[in-house]
Amino acid sequence: SEMAGKHRCLKCLVSCFASLSLISVLVYGGSTPKLDRSWKRYYNQRWGYCVSYPSRWMSGDAFDGGGFFVETGMKKRSRPLGEIDIAALSERFTLVDAVQAHLDGLKKFERAEQMQILEKREMQILGHAALFTKDRYYDPQDRASWIDEIVFANRNQTLYRFELECRADQLVRFEPVFTYVVSTFQFDCSSKP
Repeated sequence: SEMAGKHRCLKCLVSCFASLSLISVLVYGGSTPKLDRSWKRYYNQRWGYCVSYPSRWMSGDAFDGGGFFVETGMKKRSRPLGEIDIAALSERFTLVDAVQAHLDGLKKFERAEQMQILEKREMQILGHAALFTKDRYYDPQDRASWIDEIVFANRNQTLYRFELECRADQLVRFEPVFTYVVSTFQFDCSSKP
């Protein structure tokens, strides 16, 4: 009787684990893609900030030395399905004005149609005021919907910008990566890691 009870309990635990594993596969499409597992540290000598990013993604400089971008597709050299940009800018915008300028730029340069703001909220980045916006738009050239998440933060007369842009059907993959990238950000890094 006691042995049968332990056997039922073990069967229940195995069943729960199997269910959770199945849910994980259905929601996340399996394990973390190989391209998202290995991380590197980026250091911006001009502004002194540093942040971690997926080391196997394609990367490059952006914003006239104020930042960089990383992007990836399904495979290392395939067409990008997601991109993350990080930058420090000396422009003097309020956070609200910075978000509006960004949204206007999307409409103008990214062929964004049917734009919807899905979420907008105040937050903090390492104790400094920040504004988060998440929007969705349709790109008629790609014939696909895209998600754009952007965070602007003000610190010492400098505007810091964090952006994720990805195909809407890839958000489950890219949003956790973006969240982790932002969580590793530091304003002051004494030297290249």
